[in-house]
Amino acid sequence: MLNPSRWLAVLMIAALALAAPVASRAASVPEPVSRQLSLAAQSGPVALLDSLAQALAAHPELAATPDAAAALARVASAPVPDFVGANLPVYREIAARIIAAAPAAQRDAVRLAVGRELASYVANDIRIMPALPPAPAAPPQSQPPEVGGRGFDVGSFTIYPEVHAGGFYDSNIYATNTAAKSDWVGTLSPSVAVQSNWDRNSLYAEAGTDLTGYVHHGSENTADWHTQLEGQIDLSKNTHILLGGILLQEHEDRASPDTVEGTTPTLYHEMNAYGGVVHRIGDFDVRLAGAVQRLTFGNVMGTNGLIFNHDRNRNRYTFGVTVRDVAYDNFRPFVEGLGDIRVYDQSTDEFGYQRDSNGYRAGVGAQFRLAPSLTGEAFLGAMGRDYKDPTFKPVTTVAADGYLRWQAAQSTAFVLFMDRSIEETTLSGSPAYVYTVAGARIEHAFLDDLTGFVRFAYANAAFAQSSRQDNEFDTSVGLRYYVTKRVYLGADYRFTSRRSSEATQDFARNQVFFTVGSSF
Repeated sequence: MLNPSRWLAVLMIAALALAAPVASRAASVPEPVSRQLSLAAQSGPVALLDSLAQALAAHPELAATPDAAAALARVASAPVPDFVGANLPVYREIAARIIAAAPAAQRDAVRLAVGRELASYVANDIRIMPALPPAPAAPPQSQPPEVGGRGFDVGSFTIYPEVHAGGFYDSNIYATNTAAKSDWVGTLSPSVAVQSNWDRNSLYAEAGTDLTGYVHHGSENTADWHTQLEGQIDLSKNTHILLGGILLQEHEDRASPDTVEGTTPTLYHEMNAYGGVVHRIGDFDVRLAGAVQRLTFGNVMGTNGLIFNHDRNRNRYTFGVTVRDVAYDNFRPFVEGLGDIRVYDQSTDEFGYQRDSNGYRAGVGAQFRLAPSLTGEAFLGAMGRDYKDPTFKPVTTVAADGYLRWQAAQSTAFVLFMDRSIEETTLSGSPAYVYTVAGARIEHAFLDDLTGFVRFAYANAAFAQSSRQDNEFDTSVGLRYYVTKRVYLGADYRFTSRRSSEATQDFARNQVFFTVGSSF
């Protein structure tokens, strides 16, 4: 088997070789317009959107063709991941303004091109949705939110309803290494988001549910849901306050390292409350933020009786500061320091271990644009945790994350990504595991209404004070066809597997998905 780092290097070299001949055909935005948008973004999303409107009024040719519109969307979206707050409405508003400025005869083609372009940013913007626990197989119905639709204006708010429905075949629904069970599964995922359209301050709300139904294994049926409310108060041009909360119900995927062999999936509830302030001092953005998270896990029945999960219930308190230098458009370095306190409801778990801990994450990073079509972000530092239990040794390791996005051509984009974290575990004798994931995603538009993607990912879970090592592999390929400007059909194939030092934890899984979706 290829070494993961060598595998990723080979993949990137092959991608560069394949796309290099067409890279020069990607449309570009005039440098004065690009600089105008970049400077405006330093004052926040409202200033960016106002600057975009001014650019479109002065240069209507920027939205005259699908290629030009997609290039403008790319430049306008580059600073959005750095904003504090709900970023999805910003992407949607960028799309709406460019589409509205397009000539009537080109509007549908522009809508497709802009929506496809912004979907790449949405799919890689970690602030779009709260992070889920690491698992090699994400919920099958998860898709990047649509950004090409305008929604419905009601007073000073815009409403964005969406619905995704479909089905998939799973060759190993319990993610076991023997006696695999297969089934067909139906899914339905309606959601609605509401965004304010005020000149100052902002309010964003979202609610949705993910329903799954198994044909032959009804005990695996789930009804997950999530809600989010977030507001931003603009005290001045240079000072903004963010307040928000998240409430959700999810279930642990059967492939999770901490899943229990219950007769039904393990449900958990998560409540988050967070707040922060961003203040501009000269060429520096200073961000102070804090969050409180509450996690509760439900007990489930097993073949030998009740499986007790309440000893996993806990609170998490996070606080930190980030200082970013925004003097330069193409290189924005930052330093970051975070503190993290985790307190369990029960002083000991069922094995007698005290899992309360204190942690930190600190380091340096930068956002960068190496070329108009090559952007990314990187972070490098250290992270660690100290545990209350005297038998648990401190866990200290390298902290690193980042992504690199290359728009090789108007129709082709490549993304490399990686992340490291210290995760909680239920494994007896181990305080935690260090989770490292790296991968790549290739997206290509074969036609205006037909797009495809290939995704590769490798992950390693290294359990502290244990010989257990899990290596996870995830490969998927898919197509999406737009029947109309608002309705699409999707087909995906996904292969996931785990190779563990504990052979009983090995599994392989094949999944085939069929989806129909619409954003109104």
